[in-house]
Amino acid sequence: MIRPRALQPGSIIGVVAPSWCGPAAAPHRIERGKAFLESLGFRVVFAPHLFDSHGWTAGTPEQRAQDVMDFFTDPGIDGIWAAIGGDHACQLLPYLDWSRIAQNPKVFIGYSDITVLNMAIWTMTGMVTFNGPALMDEIAEYPAPPEYAVRSLQLLLTNPSPPGTIEPATAWTDERLDWLTKADLERGRTYRPSAGWTWLRGGTAQGVLVGGCLQSLQHLRGTPYFPRPESVSGAILFWEISEQVPSPAWVDGVLQDYENMGVFGQLGGMIVGRPYGYTEEDRDQLRQVILERTRRYGFPIIADMDFGHTAPQMTLPVGCRARIDSGSRTFSLLEAAVR
Repeated sequence: MIRPRALQPGSIIGVVAPSWCGPAAAPHRIERGKAFLESLGFRVVFAPHLFDSHGWTAGTPEQRAQDVMDFFTDPGIDGIWAAIGGDHACQLLPYLDWSRIAQNPKVFIGYSDITVLNMAIWTMTGMVTFNGPALMDEIAEYPAPPEYAVRSLQLLLTNPSPPGTIEPATAWTDERLDWLTKADLERGRTYRPSAGWTWLRGGTAQGVLVGGCLQSLQHLRGTPYFPRPESVSGAILFWEISEQVPSPAWVDGVLQDYENMGVFGQLGGMIVGRPYGYTEEDRDQLRQVILERTRRYGFPIIADMDFGHTAPQMTLPVGCRARIDSGSRTFSLLEAAVR
């Protein structure tokens, strides 16, 4: 396992847009995210193609990949933060130099479509990556990012010691305010009280964390960038669904694919993010789907956790060991993600 160096005050963070051209569509979100990171003591620089618009992406695949590679190989850059997700980070994979990334480990963070890069980097290099808030998302939240998300980021990215037990958030939201009309600057999103996490199946598990957005993981299936069976033996799979709100029926089919691929037979446990845009009936149906598709395996499962497309979200380190213990109803991160 390769751990990147911890971020600290004065660290320089490079912002990239590996997928959607969101920065060009809503540049005020980039500026708000930048201002908040600077308030934490970091310095922020933008990739050359961050504000490009090439159809639905921020530049060509070659340009976006070059932005990522330049930040990895630039000794003056300490961390790389994805501006936003999208659906086309997969286009970068043929252009990335895995050996150079492994030789220059750095904090690399994002979620949603950035799952493709988080998992591919870990699979190809063994470097820990981070499933956490994008710059334009919670980092740019008005009037300020959720305290829960900020604490989690600092615990994972700046702290070279095991984070330990992670607590549920006390409130959450999946409200969306229109960035294009700047409705997000008129008020903060409305949060609702959280009932905590749902313990779907009891037991204990300890293993490395692998996963991300379920739709984005689909881009990796059948490629060299999908985790090899030996690397996920005993692993804890984490997954969630995006703002496209795929139905429980769609999830049912994908989970069956994973069973047919033999993935579930390798796992030690599973954690599932709170689904975005679901009614309570949808959530109940999703929980039943999860239990049905995994009934042959018996590993512990926690659902409705605070990561993914609802806010606030915890940061999860891909490639670090975690533990599920239903007896004490705890989820813990067992090893430092940074050095």
